[in-house]
Amino acid sequence: MRRILILLIILGLVGGGFWYFKYRQIKTTGEQYTGVFKPFFPLGGDGNTDINSDNQITDTTPPEGVSSPNSPFKQLTNRPVAGFTVFSRERKISIPSADQKDKPTIETVVDSIVRYVARQSGFVYEIRNGENPLQISNIFIPSIYEAYFVDNNQTALLRFLKEDGQTIGSYSVPIPEENPDGTRTQKEGLFLTDNIKSLTISPDSSEIVKLNEVQTQSVISTSSSFDKNKKELLVSPLKEWLLFWPKKESVYLQTKASGTIDGFLYKIESDRRLRRILGNIKGLTTSISPSGNFILYSESAGTSFKTKILDTKTGSVKDTNLSILPEKCAWLKNDDLICAGNNSVEQGIYPDIWYAGLISFSDQIYRIYTANNIFDVLYSGEQGYFDITSPKIDESRSLLFFINKRTGVLWQFSF
Repeated sequence: MRRILILLIILGLVGGGFWYFKYRQIKTTGEQYTGVFKPFFPLGGDGNTDINSDNQITDTTPPEGVSSPNSPFKQLTNRPVAGFTVFSRERKISIPSADQKDKPTIETVVDSIVRYVARQSGFVYEIRNGENPLQISNIFIPSIYEAYFVDNNQTALLRFLKEDGQTIGSYSVPIPEENPDGTRTQKEGLFLTDNIKSLTISPDSSEIVKLNEVQTQSVISTSSSFDKNKKELLVSPLKEWLLFWPKKESVYLQTKASGTIDGFLYKIESDRRLRRILGNIKGLTTSISPSGNFILYSESAGTSFKTKILDTKTGSVKDTNLSILPEKCAWLKNDDLICAGNNSVEQGIYPDIWYAGLISFSDQIYRIYTANNIFDVLYSGEQGYFDITSPKIDESRSLLFFINKRTGVLWQFSF
């Protein structure tokens, strides 16, 4: 009886979420979004939108220990973000000589950059070398659901509902370079095909792979961020796939996860056939290492779930003895993992109740050594504040970046 009640609650919340996502009106400041984006103005100038609204303080204050100066955590934004990327970039600087007769010295500096898309406005912001966020795009689209960065982080791909409240729109925003006077000149973007059901980015961020529903089938294809160089990979009668692209030559498909349904993971082979990697696993969620040598996956286990590591070379499977959803992990270059989770969780059907927002985790942070199947605790989660999603790593600086699911705010953690 209890299990039936839980299922009914889940169905109700999922239905409510579907209603919210499908039928809400997308509005700007006092007017309905009509598909015409706000015009560009030089940053710091005047415009029709409140560009500072993304940086207003939220009403959720982190605990004292998390926000203290000596904390390994640092809050990077004050408003929810739809997606972000982390990278380094070299640039040349000219240093004048003490003697005016001599030529200036040219030095190369390396900037550490975080770029993110504000969920509220769709604007792209940049944090360079830990400085304050700077707005670097000016195409206004409200209520962004998710965002990706493509083309060596020079294009933001925004995903949102169009004005009818049902059509999923995808819009490529070219991120303008800085002009000599410090302004940026925004170029127009491009709408991709409507109702792309699933999408992800290639490992080198040069391409996207997407799933479109065509009549009674799904078509999985690759293209550039501006819908050029299209290549069809697979046509399938199944439509509910999640896409993964951990290696340039390897695209994987995973069935959407539920603790009451068997899940499967496949790889698309060069002959456009599917090779089964994992299957008949209830609640299956996965994360594939960049080398393809390891797959972290979780499976439902009654009112909890287990997390395991598959060695794809030997076929051996090891239990991590932790309760970690793979989407809460990021891979290091040596195939080790930085993960958020716990060694025990509340009872329920997983991953359903977490996806539906019925429970929220109070995450610890671990480093998992995949070859030896041992782990270190990097953060014990004593504050109970973080439910970590979308983790990304700057390995050179030992920084973990993530979105706190509780607030949508972007954080970094020094490990």
